[in-house]
Amino acid sequence: MSAHADAVWNRAVDLLEQADATRPGDAALLTVLTFHGLVTNGGLFNAVDLHARDEVYPNDAVVDAYRFLGLEDAAAAIDNAVLEQRDLQLDDEADEDVVADAAARIDETYTLDDEDIQAALEVALANDPDAFAPVD
Repeated sequence: MSAHADAVWNRAVDLLEQADATRPGDAALLTVLTFHGLVTNGGLFNAVDLHARDEVYPNDAVVDAYRFLGLEDAAAAIDNAVLEQRDLQLDDEADEDVVADAAARIDETYTLDDEDIQAALEVALANDPDAFAPVD
């Protein structure tokens, strides 16, 4: 990762809240890194469930952030996970095994890693540098 991208990444990691991200690129990166951390720790199914009730990072805002950075495959996986989870919640007869199987299947659809996000950041910085605050 370039030194500039590394500085933008580190700034996003250090932000305390969404309001501190003053430009759309910084806000998208912060959202993606926050959600990606949850997926890494607990799986996509769990992250989508947690963000279903999140006022700062609702699932639709998460998907928009991934799309802002050009991470369309991950955005589509999140969209699909939201729909599947909604269907499971509507199914009063879904037992624990059905939910566990769905969670495992949904988790496998999220194949993004840190290097993919770093590469997307490099492209976003090159295509729209004004979307990110200057680095001191």
